[in-house]
Amino acid sequence: MKHRISAIAATCAIAALATTPAIGATRGHKRAIPLSGTVYIESNSRAQDSNQILAFRYRTGALSGHGVRRYPTGGSGSHDLSDSGVLDADQEVITNPSRTLLFAVNSSSDTIAVFHIDSGGGLTPVAGSPFPSNGAAPTSLGLAGNTLIVANKAQDGVRDLSTTPANYTSFHVRADGSLSAPISSINVPPDSSPLQAYVTPDRKVLISSEESGVFRAFRIGAGGTLTEGPNSPLRLAKAVFPGRQRVPNVWPAGLASNPRAKILYAQIANLDETIVYRWNDDGRLTFLRAIANPNSSLPCWTHVNAAATRMYSGNAGSDSMTVFDIARDPTDPRPIQSVRLNAPGNPWNFQIDPSGRVIFLLDMRAVRQIPAGEGNQLHALRIGPGGLLTEERSSPVRIPVSVGTNPVGLVIVPGRPT
Repeated sequence: MKHRISAIAATCAIAALATTPAIGATRGHKRAIPLSGTVYIESNSRAQDSNQILAFRYRTGALSGHGVRRYPTGGSGSHDLSDSGVLDADQEVITNPSRTLLFAVNSSSDTIAVFHIDSGGGLTPVAGSPFPSNGAAPTSLGLAGNTLIVANKAQDGVRDLSTTPANYTSFHVRADGSLSAPISSINVPPDSSPLQAYVTPDRKVLISSEESGVFRAFRIGAGGTLTEGPNSPLRLAKAVFPGRQRVPNVWPAGLASNPRAKILYAQIANLDETIVYRWNDDGRLTFLRAIANPNSSLPCWTHVNAAATRMYSGNAGSDSMTVFDIARDPTDPRPIQSVRLNAPGNPWNFQIDPSGRVIFLLDMRAVRQIPAGEGNQLHALRIGPGGLLTEERSSPVRIPVSVGTNPVGLVIVPGRPT
């Protein structure tokens, strides 16, 4: 992350995550979730109208770097190799719950691309796509029912947006996949630089973090309106900082929640910490604890498995990932594993396959200290007994983008049962 990656990125070596055993087993007449499908990432090319969604096939958990399909988004991406914070984001690409629609940001053209997903994983643009994001440099998308929410970062590495307010805007997703006019739009100060539009599992609250050092939370109304929470924006608790003394350039990143409790997990990249909060239906956040994220540098991105027993962090500076046990006490994550990946880079976006048996991870080249030709790869990690990970021998596969391009975003669509 900003201000720290460049000091250590030249010595990157990757580690990984873990989850629980497979959750693909079924009962009665239900079919198992197939361990095959498509991984989508965004090329994030900054040249005019050159951005694309890249579709990688996987089968039995192994990725294929051959026959990558390309789908133009009708816009342009962001760019940064200077560690300025432009790339600090998650959920650049998302799907709806039924995995029939895919949404992606066009950061430097201020639009959102929307695609229909067919049964074979192919993409077809929704009529009218791409749609205006109602702000500058959209960076993250969240979905609450038929309400799409975008965090407009106002920082893309292409234009000077230093005096432009960032904002959070909501839209209605129509039955045909198109986006309505904005429902709510709430501006925040320039240089706030939102990282994530995270919608809680109950779809009642939107939580974001900003590089100004705060959490920001909103209640999501029935019609898609956004109302800021009672203690938002919320600065990090003093207990997060060594000696309880606040220092600059510290902010939360990588928001994820426990699917069985109103518990929020995040990372503090520049302190190598994991933090735990609670939230309520009003969007009020309450600090619980901060713990060390061991053997990591710049922990940034977070996911929790469906069984609520494992939490994972991607560590952008040490090119590693950490696995935490949250089954024992969900408010007190316990680190249990670190796994080296097969190639260097900066771990960024990742997700757990819906089967619960594999994790796919985008390991980008985010700084010049990663040699040209390294990074920008897609990894596959098998989830074994006890939730421990082993990287596939065939992993990683190269992401076909030009040197200097920063691919972002990752979403998984499994093959549909027949």
